[in-house]
Amino acid sequence: MAREYEARTRGSERLFERAKKVFAGGVNHNARFYEPYPIFVKKAKGQHIWDEDGHRYTDYWMGHMALILGHSPKVVVDALRPQIAKGTHYGMGSRLSVELGEEIQGTVPCAEAMRFCNTGAEATMYLVRLARAYTGRRVVIKMAGGWHGYNTQLNMGVHTPFDRAESAGILEEEQSHVRNVRFNDLDAAESELKRAEGDAAAIFLEPVLGAGGCIPADRDYLKGLRELADSRGVLLCFDEVITGFRLALGGAQEWYGVRPDLAAFGKIAGGGLPIGLVCGRREILALADPSRKAANFVSIGGGTFSENPLSMAAGLATVRYLRKNAKSVYPKLDRVGKETRVGIDKAFADAGVEAHTTGAGSLFLTHFGKEPKNAEEAAGEDKGIVSSYALHLMASGTFLLPGHPGGTSTAHTSEDIEELARESGTFGESLRERRQQSAFGPVSA
Repeated sequence: MAREYEARTRGSERLFERAKKVFAGGVNHNARFYEPYPIFVKKAKGQHIWDEDGHRYTDYWMGHMALILGHSPKVVVDALRPQIAKGTHYGMGSRLSVELGEEIQGTVPCAEAMRFCNTGAEATMYLVRLARAYTGRRVVIKMAGGWHGYNTQLNMGVHTPFDRAESAGILEEEQSHVRNVRFNDLDAAESELKRAEGDAAAIFLEPVLGAGGCIPADRDYLKGLRELADSRGVLLCFDEVITGFRLALGGAQEWYGVRPDLAAFGKIAGGGLPIGLVCGRREILALADPSRKAANFVSIGGGTFSENPLSMAAGLATVRYLRKNAKSVYPKLDRVGKETRVGIDKAFADAGVEAHTTGAGSLFLTHFGKEPKNAEEAAGEDKGIVSSYALHLMASGTFLLPGHPGGTSTAHTSEDIEELARESGTFGESLRERRQQSAFGPVSA
């Protein structure tokens, strides 16, 4: 598969060689690196991207799944053009930030109050700070495979073996009060709460496990966590950076009918521009009120570019569009997402290959082998096949980042999904043939 990919992407290969002389590893986000080298994008519109060689791809990465309306949607472009002339950065508040905050407050169940920042990673960092200050406790229980950005305390237990920091340079004591437990396992969460009795501040999780395999939480599991948190005076906190405004207008908390005490958002809330926000119960967010000067004041700086007017304008246009068109947008996203998961799995089944595409709403990720319920199970699959599948799709004009979840947008069509399923079937037939030719079991590449 790599040969076909390389023959198609010589322009990206040359640009990557230049990038390696400028950036560490040639990339500016670890997820964007994959073998033999990543595609470099020249332009994007709707559900499509074009690479340096001019080849068009149907895109399912969609800007880390931030682009629910597709690339450069008219509603966002029309909002940005006049705002650029009015100013690209104020370093102060504006009507735009108030209006976007009001829109979010009116759509997200837990968002009684909030604070904007620049990234989802910042938002999760502030969330932990608020939870510990409000409860006066230290321990945060997170899920194995749960990715909450690059902030130091939570950057652990994302990849196998799930018992260590994800980076060198992080001190053991900086993560000493973060506990990793198995996702979708209520007993594991309860056991950890007992071990941390009197010192547990928060249960923190993605309602759909992202980096850990695009695995949705069982509904009863989330309800059980809510009951556990309430019974022990612990805050239930959601990372909705991916699921926010995607599973439903009110995010996963609306989708599942489970209301957290705090939540972190990003991606879609910025309409394709940088954003993050932490929101939740008013009495918890009140700890960040600088006029209070309380002993347990929580410092949430937000960053130089917080409530940047371009991000506010793009986010406001997006959220307003979603609210106004929710009755058509979300049924379509659910339908196309289901078509994607079912179509891919049927194509592989017809080719005689066991595969299961997990996800919820418009999110999906294909696994080769049995359907995983947690990150530990997802980690056991053959990464060579996963990579080979993604390279096959890219060589045929479909972009999926190897090993990462994909997401559809309102710009995607049933025809796009049919093409994705056909190419999945083609790869499946090739994989089956290679397995049959091997005397040693599954072939990885």
